[in-house]
Amino acid sequence: MKKNLSYRHAFPVLTAGAMLLCTTSCASLFGNTNCHCTHPGPCVCCEQDQSGRVVVGHRPVQQDSTVDKSYLKELLSKDYSLHEYLPEEPKRLVWVDDTLTVTQAELQDYFKVSNGWTMPRDVTTDDTENAIYFYFTERGDGTPDPMHLRVQYYADDPLRFEKLHFIIDGFDYYFTPTNFKRGKGKGIMIWENSDDPLTAADKDLVYALTHCNWCQLKIVGADGMQHVKMISDSQFDDFRRTLQLYLLKGGKF
Repeated sequence: MKKNLSYRHAFPVLTAGAMLLCTTSCASLFGNTNCHCTHPGPCVCCEQDQSGRVVVGHRPVQQDSTVDKSYLKELLSKDYSLHEYLPEEPKRLVWVDDTLTVTQAELQDYFKVSNGWTMPRDVTTDDTENAIYFYFTERGDGTPDPMHLRVQYYADDPLRFEKLHFIIDGFDYYFTPTNFKRGKGKGIMIWENSDDPLTAADKDLVYALTHCNWCQLKIVGADGMQHVKMISDSQFDDFRRTLQLYLLKGGKF
């Protein structure tokens, strides 16, 4: 048998439901202005034994300490511009008067003297060998004559080279030899070489060859033909040590 629910019995149920759905806070129920709770149950931030709608116990806003403000100021004052994170662009190498930290005694084992030439130990003056290196001769008092750049070309194709084009770290450097020699080797082989003193006009090239990361050499022939080679790490070492020894002995550009 069904029983009808009277208004008198339904009123407490409706009232309880309304209280569950409403958003009345402890501030309005109990006058606690620091509380904004809206969850049923005991209120942890109101007076004991009061009940309200508690979601989270209210926490007063925490003020920044002096240390926090100082750290925030430091972060805001930093320059976050993109340029700080870009790698430095390559630059053309030009002559700089470096401070020498090596001694003649430390360098001596890397050199030999052949026909009065002070030259890297592992290179040769043999025309039948491809090579490129610095060397110098010495006067009676031990001071060096101008340093030379020697280039030796040996192949089965005549090149008759007349210009050296160095691409060093992506930048162009040129050297025009004036002292050429050419001849015939065994069979169809031919040899060519150039041997010229270096002057103040060549000092940027000298510095670049002794301080660069990489170098491609194009030996340019009279008819536009080219012989292309990469300079090796051992050749860079020879360039650098020869320049150091030359300067330590009093050589200048």
